[in-house]
Amino acid sequence: MVQFEKTDEASMIRKTCLIVSMITLLALCSCEDNPSEFEPEPEPGKRNYVWTLDTLDMPMNYISSVWGASPDDVWAVGGGGTQYDRLLHYDGTEWTTYTNETIWCSGFTLFGFSADDVWMGGGAGWLEHGAGIWHYDGAEWKQNYVYSIEEDYYSINIYDMWGTSPNDVYACGVISFFDGTNECWRGFVLHYDGTNWREMARADFNSQFLRIRAENDKVYVFSYGINYETGDGDVEFYQVVDNELQQIYSNKESIISWAGISSIYGKVYFTVGNDVFYYKSNDFKKFISINMNNFYRPIFGRNEKDIFICMKDGIVHYNGTDMEYLYKLPTENISFVGDPLILEKDIIFSILCPGPYDLVLHGKLVE
Repeated sequence: MVQFEKTDEASMIRKTCLIVSMITLLALCSCEDNPSEFEPEPEPGKRNYVWTLDTLDMPMNYISSVWGASPDDVWAVGGGGTQYDRLLHYDGTEWTTYTNETIWCSGFTLFGFSADDVWMGGGAGWLEHGAGIWHYDGAEWKQNYVYSIEEDYYSINIYDMWGTSPNDVYACGVISFFDGTNECWRGFVLHYDGTNWREMARADFNSQFLRIRAENDKVYVFSYGINYETGDGDVEFYQVVDNELQQIYSNKESIISWAGISSIYGKVYFTVGNDVFYYKSNDFKKFISINMNNFYRPIFGRNEKDIFICMKDGIVHYNGTDMEYLYKLPTENISFVGDPLILEKDIIFSILCPGPYDLVLHGKLVE
């Protein structure tokens, strides 16, 4: 009897351990599939911002991208101007033209990880034929890489850069050809592993790769191309798998009116018309719908309950429950351009307007 009880107890212990192990394994597998489901629920984003609108005197340039490590260390770049005035810096008090080095890169996009690790991409400038990538190490800007191909093209530009870490950075852009009648485009994707840049993928179809985002080991590209026979645009999303482009969405611009791609708290979101999706298990899952007349751009934010929505007439905020205007633009003749810089308590938007001036909208949370 005593021996039976011991054996039964041992058996029960083994069964309990097995059940616990299976539960742990299932939890680990589920967490790996979607770790955000097991993270603490974020608090709704606050809406008590104080806004300032700075005017920048840029008669030959326009802002296309902003990025900064802190509210008093912000960079802005434009694809126009000259090599002496296309890059600007904000020190927390004023914007000044950066002139320490000659910036040959035309500068369409900025992205970084810290004050001494900032990337800039665009055209290489008239000194070199190709697309240029520059890097700032905290002391100076230097050309880091020039991308070119052997085919006869007339321009290559990088339009977006994004990274998950200093050893995992991506860039995308467009190679432009002209056959004497029509222009032809080929999108491309580059990758930086912490040491070298390499071509990751190149399209063999009409395309312009305008935005790139990464989520864990998945890389997504937003593409736009014109069909000259119909005059309609092809709006598409691609995933880069084993250095190959796999189309995951395609539609006509005349049908959906707008599409885009963004990243919020490490998760990639796809905007199609008035709907925002995430991509999971080879399918698009709806996140939110933005049924507001003036919506026209991707969403941006700190997390899924602290999201900023650029409208044609201002900025709307989504806190996980409802949407409310945070800021109204002073005139209809200006529009948001590029991605905003989102910091812990600050958000900075670049605004394109007619004439010799560009605007920078700075929102700061107050306690």
